[in-house]
Amino acid sequence: MTLLPDAHYMELALTQAKLAAERGEVPVGAVLVDGEGVVLACDGNRPIEYHDPTAHAEMVVLRRAGERVANYRLAGTTMYVTIEPCVRR
Repeated sequence: MTLLPDAHYMELALTQAKLAAERGEVPVGAVLVDGEGVVLACDGNRPIEYHDPTAHAEMVVLRRAGERVANYRLAGTTMYVTIEPCVRR
């Protein structure tokens, strides 16, 4: 069975979440792809490992992608994350 692009990228994010869990982190994974479908970055949560409260999967991936393309603007990209953002009420 061939995965549709969204399902493929979500599978990559789920793999990153599993790797985060194996490191003792909260199991969240993220993948950022450009408009051509090229993976710019993927990773899981790392706040415990990095001693950084901002090292959530989404933030780590955004930082790495920005470094990769040498630009803080990541227009035309799509982020795949294994959970929805937390909303505080």
